[in-house]
Amino acid sequence: MKEVKKMSRLTRKRSNKTTILLFAIMFIGLGFAALSATLGITSIAIIGNISFDVHFANVEVKEGSMEAVSPATINASDNTQINFSLHLTTPGQFYEFETDIVNNGTLDAYLSSIELLGLDETTKKYLNVTYKYISGGKIRINDLLKSGETERIKVKVDFLYDITLDDLPKEETSIDFTLNMTYTQDNGTGIERDKAEIVVDILGQEMIAYIDNMKSKYVTGKTGINFGRASSDTNGKGLYLRAGSENDRYPIYYFRGGKDIDGDGIDDTINNHVLFGGFCWKIVRTTEQGGTKLIYDGVPNNNQCNNTGTDTQIGKSQFNTNTDALADIGYMYGERYAYTSWDDTAYVYGSDVTYSGGVYTLTNPSTSDTVANIKTKHYTCKQTTNGTCSTVYYVYSYYNGKAYAIALTGEKNIEEIIGKSFENKNDSSIKTFIDTWFAENLLSQESKLEDAVWCNDRSIASGGYLVDSDLTTLTNGKTNLGGYEARRLNLSSATPGLKDEEACQNITDRFTKNDILLGNGKLTYTVGLLTADELTVAGRGETSSNDVSYLYTGHEFFNLSPYVAASDGSVSRTIFYRKSHLNFLITGFTYSGGVRPSVVLKHDIIAISGDGSSSNPYVVE
Repeated sequence: MKEVKKMSRLTRKRSNKTTILLFAIMFIGLGFAALSATLGITSIAIIGNISFDVHFANVEVKEGSMEAVSPATINASDNTQINFSLHLTTPGQFYEFETDIVNNGTLDAYLSSIELLGLDETTKKYLNVTYKYISGGKIRINDLLKSGETERIKVKVDFLYDITLDDLPKEETSIDFTLNMTYTQDNGTGIERDKAEIVVDILGQEMIAYIDNMKSKYVTGKTGINFGRASSDTNGKGLYLRAGSENDRYPIYYFRGGKDIDGDGIDDTINNHVLFGGFCWKIVRTTEQGGTKLIYDGVPNNNQCNNTGTDTQIGKSQFNTNTDALADIGYMYGERYAYTSWDDTAYVYGSDVTYSGGVYTLTNPSTSDTVANIKTKHYTCKQTTNGTCSTVYYVYSYYNGKAYAIALTGEKNIEEIIGKSFENKNDSSIKTFIDTWFAENLLSQESKLEDAVWCNDRSIASGGYLVDSDLTTLTNGKTNLGGYEARRLNLSSATPGLKDEEACQNITDRFTKNDILLGNGKLTYTVGLLTADELTVAGRGETSSNDVSYLYTGHEFFNLSPYVAASDGSVSRTIFYRKSHLNFLITGFTYSGGVRPSVVLKHDIIAISGDGSSSNPYVVE
């Protein structure tokens, strides 16, 4: 390769009104690239106490960047230039750095022009230069930079990976291209940018998203989306970044609500339709591993995805055949300990038990035989005077004059019962139904799927297995079983969990196929169901709400989150039901609900065509 020519000095434009940022890059190579670049800001002027001063500060090269011949450095005497040079040798290499743009003058400034010069269509086949705000927001004409403010941006140079020899120059070539960004003194033209806005790449498609914990285009609340309320024009529509994940390797994005795409005042379906494996899907969110989570949406009709009702389901299934044991809330489950009940009878209760030689002995047995002892002393031998027995009962609920309990025979305590119940030995009815469908219809596509975590959160709330502080007024029939209820007793202040460990406290409940670091490695295939948290961020509302989430199709369908253990002894589950709200139904026995499986495309899978609408869905190769 021939030696790289030195850059000519960038032209400076001086005035008291204008600052120019310049990116100038030279490229020479035949499959291998030598790159040099200058990012420049020019013009500092001071008139009395009035100054116009926009400059760079705090350059930081991002981890993973290739080693530079000359790293990005602020080297002009007035902090108006950043220079760097690279020698690209392997497709897939990149160089990325961040820098502050500081308005240290007394005058407000706005971005009056952006020009990218000298980068032709041939060069774009193998070289890409991007520039964004650190949040991912797009840098736009008229963006306001007020006096005293700082904006941090990131600049990235990519030697594209997906190229062929035909894409590269046939001989050594010198290419100069420049990015000009001009800031001018603001005279009312500048527009304060929406700092909640982000540009994100999903399936290789550029989309606009918003951070969900602040006010933005469709969110009027100062603290962001209220997840206890339905999606709406003022409480979130479109694509959002989950606050708290923005600095992760793979931030989490999710779709919420509807969106008026064509401006006719009617909420159209969000552009999140996908054709994959011969079926229609909708994008729900991205994952911590960078994958794209989809929910089944039926069979395409002339390559269009406009199904409603039961056509969006693979069929109906029971969740489990029975609902009278803790095990029955599991996507997989262990031993079944069915509940027993008796009428209002005052027995001796203990706060715990010891077990030896086949005999249980109550700890701190009650001296007064009142039902109130159940609140703090759940164990009883079902006797009025004795504190020892071969079978002891843990009373977990008292409702309508009946006590509901689980019998222990040979086990240490209720914690051991729970542990054995939640062992992942047996497939639930719905898991068997989904696995059969997947094996028959999607197994050939499994190599494209992420070994994602599917959360069946069976954790017990911090308050213990018994929820109500005053059993004599217990009317809702709920005990503190199930992660969703445990974390969200007050839905108006709900904070749904989307990160794996945040949504699922116990690794036993994090279902994966092969991954035993993030999950339990118990799945047969890389397929599962959405959680109540994911349905919540998607825009579910209250029972009385007429707002409709984009996931609503006219019929209920199961999700993977347990709700509570009901006081009548049965186990209840959360399902997505009627319009956009979550409803809680007792499942099992004869009840069959809709089934809409979910899969996660790997982070490097992209759409090769389509715009994401129902009439022209993204097509995944």
